[in-house]
Amino acid sequence: MTRPVRREVVRPALRRGDEGGPLSRELVTVKLVRLVDFLSRAAALAFPRVSGLSDFEWRVVAWSCETPGLSINDLAALLHRGPAQVSRAVKKLVAAGLLARASRGGGPGVLISPTARGRTVYGPLAALARQRNAEVITGLTPREIRLLDRFVATMTANVLAQLGREQQLQARGRGGPRRRVKSTRWAGGKPQS
Repeated sequence: MTRPVRREVVRPALRRGDEGGPLSRELVTVKLVRLVDFLSRAAALAFPRVSGLSDFEWRVVAWSCETPGLSINDLAALLHRGPAQVSRAVKKLVAAGLLARASRGGGPGVLISPTARGRTVYGPLAALARQRNAEVITGLTPREIRLLDRFVATMTANVLAQLGREQQLQARGRGGPRRRVKSTRWAGGKPQS
């Protein structure tokens, strides 16, 4: 009888600053940012290894496959990147035969959709994304996942309200005089007014 082979979990060394300080351990927002950072770093290694596409290029292909007919500006908004960067990625993916550009009827701009080859490439990458997601949520019960979904939806609504307030404050600042907050300068570890 053979013993099952134990897989050793390889834990990468954290870079300086990854471990965080007292505030990092207290704030949920910092914990979420760290989680997303680690997810992004792992994805930036996994997707190029499997497909030859960068993580960003994979996300452009994914959005184009899941929501065909988006404009460059739509993709930029969904990917939280500038239109110029998205346009360069789309141009490269069009040249590779993964995406197609079509003129928007009656107006400027183009609409981006996947080609048959793009949909073929998307399939295994979507499976990889699902596998990676399953690894991340390992140990959570279905009830905990439903709760997590609810928590994320609530926090998203809260942060969108914050964003809206900040955008309004910024817009007001452009139209009128800026309110100055008395600044505090630090000299030798002590505040100086």
